[in-house]
Amino acid sequence: MNRFYAFAFFFLFGLKVCAVYFTSFSLYGDEAQYWLWSQNLDIGYFSKPPLIAWFLSGHIRLFGDSFFSLKMFPLLIYFFILLGIYRFCLQINLSKNSSIICSFSFLLVPAATVSSFIISTDLLLLLFWVLAMTKLLEIRKGGHFINFTLLGVFLGLAFLAKYAAIYFLLSFLILILTDKKILTSLKSSFFGWLTFVLVFVLILLPNIYWNINNDWVTITHTSDNANLENLNLNFGEPLGFLLSQIFMLGPVLFLSFFYMFKSFGLDFENKFLLIFSLPIIIIVLVESFLVRANANWAAPALVSLFVLFFRLVIEKKRVLIAINFVANYVFAIFLFVSILISSNYKVFDRIRGVDLFAKEVLEKTGNKDLVISDRIIFSNISYEVREQPKNIYMPHNSGEIITNHFQMMSRLSQTQEDDFYLIGNDADIKYLLRENETRLLKEFSVPFNSSNLKLYEVIFK
Repeated sequence: MNRFYAFAFFFLFGLKVCAVYFTSFSLYGDEAQYWLWSQNLDIGYFSKPPLIAWFLSGHIRLFGDSFFSLKMFPLLIYFFILLGIYRFCLQINLSKNSSIICSFSFLLVPAATVSSFIISTDLLLLLFWVLAMTKLLEIRKGGHFINFTLLGVFLGLAFLAKYAAIYFLLSFLILILTDKKILTSLKSSFFGWLTFVLVFVLILLPNIYWNINNDWVTITHTSDNANLENLNLNFGEPLGFLLSQIFMLGPVLFLSFFYMFKSFGLDFENKFLLIFSLPIIIIVLVESFLVRANANWAAPALVSLFVLFFRLVIEKKRVLIAINFVANYVFAIFLFVSILISSNYKVFDRIRGVDLFAKEVLEKTGNKDLVISDRIIFSNISYEVREQPKNIYMPHNSGEIITNHFQMMSRLSQTQEDDFYLIGNDADIKYLLRENETRLLKEFSVPFNSSNLKLYEVIFK
């Protein structure tokens, strides 16, 4: 059976590689943004911590920054996630055989299938989240001093991947309140836990320093996503969020778990898995009701939730695990074949036609500077014309609210003197001191942007 899972996995891996190589799709805007960050390494960025840029930079140094190379990055990270989940499963007392099946099965849940094609901060968050949970369990069993250090390293890196890692601290607090063994460890291994705290804080210090020097813009941006001032009570959002979580985990496994729920027992392992999943789901569910919530906001919870479901189902009815594997496998094949043939499904609109648009813009603008108002378009164009000697700026009037990283680092100066081309609206550059004339060259209707893009020629008088 393990050979079957391994063969099926590697066949799917080959299909994914072919899909990436032959597709005509382009990078999504956020992916291009992370590529841009990787070209200008820093200890912090406007909307995210810096780890994704650091890891991408290392990947690019080794393998280049072609579309194919960048799309291999998620697969490389998922390989380490697979190993991490295997070790985690062993720590919660699954057999080696079941741990192997669990780790392979996790890589086939729809959430992992989709995200294996996308460069995202969730990848690194999941990796270090799993490693941190594993070290925590080892410490509970009487782990060595090095485990406290590694727990600090892994949790610190999880925070540098995405601030959603704060959920780990909440779950850890709940674990302390509900598990005597962890509480005893806190008392008996004081210096070990002190080392954990010091290492954790030390890893976060550079990013804290960056935020202090930049008015805490990353923290502010993150809190704005959940701003209760934007209160908008909506019963449809929580339902949509729950359905998205069920789909992301795999409907077959979800239904199988509740079919056998009567056999569910609350031993320590299941309690641990619930503590590191349920509070996160509840928080994001409430947030979806009060404001809004994206499906991936509860991503760390999916690891524990999947293992919780898997643990019960494989013990009681192993055949359902195989059925779940096949169902998820069919979805994965459908997705990768769709990418391979560059399908016209609407879901792919945001990654279709970017390269052709960039090529036409480059032909019309020549070597003159380019000014772009939209963050996504800025990122896409920057990546597509990366081999061309072209300056690209973003308009932003000093003193106004900053809404993205490029308004900080690539701002169009109000004393601009050279003519340039603008993708945006002429109102975006009214703050320039010198008088100028704008001439509309072309209006583009493109699938990757919800509104038409206007290309202007800006000439100073």
